[in-house]
Amino acid sequence: MQKYSRVFYLVGFLAMPLFILLLVFGYIKINQMASEEIHWGHNKSFAFGQASREGKLILLSITKSRCEMLKGLECGEGKPDIGTYVLLNFTPRDNEFESLILDDRFSTLKNEPLPQYFLLNAAGEIRHSSNQLPSVEEMQKLPKKETSP
Repeated sequence: MQKYSRVFYLVGFLAMPLFILLLVFGYIKINQMASEEIHWGHNKSFAFGQASREGKLILLSITKSRCEMLKGLECGEGKPDIGTYVLLNFTPRDNEFESLILDDRFSTLKNEPLPQYFLLNAAGEIRHSSNQLPSVEEMQKLPKKETSP
């Protein structure tokens, strides 16, 4: 039995660095996957949920490249007041962009250059659209709900 216990100790001792390497590789891989999902704004369901809970508008920005931490002129570069709206950013490489092009409400995406900005209410109705980032005053003046005639 003692002869086998030395073999088990040796196998365990040699397997320990492999186990540590697997843990480190897994940690790095998980962080890479998580960092790909963290971007300027939120995903679509989160943005609409937060907008309906907090009574805010959704700023849908369609830009050529992903806006990271509001950097770059087409992303506003510190101009917007984040407390006024919920951010949602799509690029032509996103799957959601394909569904936007098929939607008639966003027909300007087919003809006009990027960036384009849309202010939506929690029901998905377009309240404002432009090729420039709307000002905070414009956002605060827009009704968040559909007005009945």
